[in-house]
Amino acid sequence: MSDVLEKALINALLDKYERSSAYKSGTAPERRVMLSLVGNKRSDFPAYDIEDYHKRQAINEAVTALSRQGIISFEWLRGEENHILQCVWLNSDNIEEAYRYANRPPVKEQITAVIHELDRERALIRTEWIALYYDQTVKYMREKLRFPATLPKGKTERKALFQMLRLIDSASIVSVTERVFSEKCFGDSKYFENHLKSILLSVLRKYVGDMSDAELLQFVGISRYPEPLEMRGDIIVNGNEMRAFEKGFCLYSNEIDQARIKLPANMKRLITIENRANYFAYRQGEDELAVYHGGQYSPAKKTLFLKLAEALPKGCAWYHWGDIDFGGFSMLLRLRREILPSVQPYRMEREELIRYRDFTRTFADDYAERLQRLSNQEELSDCQESLAYMQEHRVKLEQEAMLLSD
Repeated sequence: MSDVLEKALINALLDKYERSSAYKSGTAPERRVMLSLVGNKRSDFPAYDIEDYHKRQAINEAVTALSRQGIISFEWLRGEENHILQCVWLNSDNIEEAYRYANRPPVKEQITAVIHELDRERALIRTEWIALYYDQTVKYMREKLRFPATLPKGKTERKALFQMLRLIDSASIVSVTERVFSEKCFGDSKYFENHLKSILLSVLRKYVGDMSDAELLQFVGISRYPEPLEMRGDIIVNGNEMRAFEKGFCLYSNEIDQARIKLPANMKRLITIENRANYFAYRQGEDELAVYHGGQYSPAKKTLFLKLAEALPKGCAWYHWGDIDFGGFSMLLRLRREILPSVQPYRMEREELIRYRDFTRTFADDYAERLQRLSNQEELSDCQESLAYMQEHRVKLEQEAMLLSD
């Protein structure tokens, strides 16, 4: 019992020490690293109950034993000498002995070791949002000397997280259910839901976009049901002409791999549309195809887009109509990088921001910083007028506003 109490005291003191500015800067503490045991404030060590003789006496003995070893010092409450402790503190010239006694590596060593793990994983990754997650996690840990909420402290859970992100990065998941994904990744159909689902959702929400849980999981190919891939216009799928469906039709994500897609030679335009309301309101001509894009596209929708790009006839232009905001332009950037470099923006110019200025919305500093990073991408050099106007006036515009005004 005494050994347990002694280690609990040392760990409580080391926890406080590792939160101090002295520890983070690597300098000797100028102030005592101290735990108050009684007084007007709440006790820093709640196990010390002055009303319980046996608990109090056990901790008194643990403190005096550690003091004899030179690891800590203490002070009795005035008038209660040898009876009630006022406070205890680490001896700053014997902190290394405290770590050895607690059998605890300093948090700097733990952080350094985990940063090496992250660096190794980062070198294996090609997916931009995963790479950004690793980069910013390393930056946070170096600056704060602690784990972010999106990184497990346990080595086993951390290894599982790395394994999951490598599978997502491999692009081998197109459309599977949560349990199939978990079985494929961990050999356990419930491991993902029980241990990593909430972390993955937090990472996706931060580095991909603020969408619903279902949309975020769909982005990496995890769906409760097959995802509908909606389009409308002149297209031939598996030998069937689909132009007769005036209101459009859909393929499902679990059949897109086998789908054979052909576009007529006279097609002049293909347009992907981010918002569902705008997709239904858009009236395409006889020589074009409209495709519902939705939010950041999933692996299944990427397969559809790649097949459309391959089938695109000579002289047919691909347009993307998205919100005039970070999301809309990041989707355009992704289409250009992953599908077809010549994809053009549709109704996403500065003039649209001016025309619908009464419907624009403002944004905060952190959004402005993200927008600035997007503006620096060479692939969006032709969109600079719109991006610059957004940043100068701190405004963005959603597609639905155009429908309201029109």
